[in-house]
Amino acid sequence: MSEFNIFSIGVEDIDTHEQPQTTGTNTMYKPTADDGKDGTYKALIRFVPNVENPRNSLIKKYVNWLTGPDGESKLVDSPSSIGESCPVADAFWKLRKSDSAVDRKASDKLKRREQYVSLVKIIKDPQHPELEGTYKIFKFGYKIKEKVDAELKPDFGEPTQVFDLFEGKNFELIITRQNDYNNYDKSKFSSSKSSIVLGTEGKTAERVDEDMSTIKTELEGAPSLTSFEYRAWDEPTREFVNNVIKMYLNPGDAMDKVTNQTFATEEPKAATSATPTQTASTTTESKTESGESSADLESFLNDLEI
Repeated sequence: MSEFNIFSIGVEDIDTHEQPQTTGTNTMYKPTADDGKDGTYKALIRFVPNVENPRNSLIKKYVNWLTGPDGESKLVDSPSSIGESCPVADAFWKLRKSDSAVDRKASDKLKRREQYVSLVKIIKDPQHPELEGTYKIFKFGYKIKEKVDAELKPDFGEPTQVFDLFEGKNFELIITRQNDYNNYDKSKFSSSKSSIVLGTEGKTAERVDEDMSTIKTELEGAPSLTSFEYRAWDEPTREFVNNVIKMYLNPGDAMDKVTNQTFATEEPKAATSATPTQTASTTTESKTESGESSADLESFLNDLEI
């Protein structure tokens, strides 16, 4: 395993899951336009590395929000996240290509969404000042992912590794309401690079042992991203998915393949790169995961002598 230093992150060092053209709610950062002043939520946040697996600081997977015949709804990870065949996707395309308008409409219930998750530090949040200085898990969609990509691979100028603790950029989060959904079009990265601030006092970190030790301690106490990585289906999930699919396909129609398909119940695989395409809860961001353990943190930082 190669070393990874969270204090010196290159543009290529975070997997952004591109190809060529269950956590407590108190750990989540869920700003909405409705919570902002006059319908606009404004905050300054900073994307930071995932200390458990820095190369996977931007977690991405496909998910399906499914409702079963008994009314139970569940968010299910799609095996397509790791390049495997997904029965839900098979059923979606069968309905989508149907001659029946009813089937085509029903296929909307089986759409997969793309979900991104990262760890952020909240620098300023006038709506919730008690959150300032804390680390939270931030779930976002393709709109913000595009803004990350634009910094890593700009059309003009030098690239910026936004997860870099000393040479990254703060993110100006601006959420407005567009119809019934949150809109992130006005959000952007700050124009200039800066170091992360320490604690809640606004002190800018310097590349010295004392400040790096403080950052390390802060990040070790931050929420874990592990539960957001791709999870293979267990038996109850497989049964739930099959019952959902049976609601949409004719009895026996392609069900042998779907029902008898083997699903892994072991350790989750690391997600392979997939074409970006996101989650129903942020429709304006919608289009249509990991390996190293926390015990490896010291090896990532062993050149710091702290």
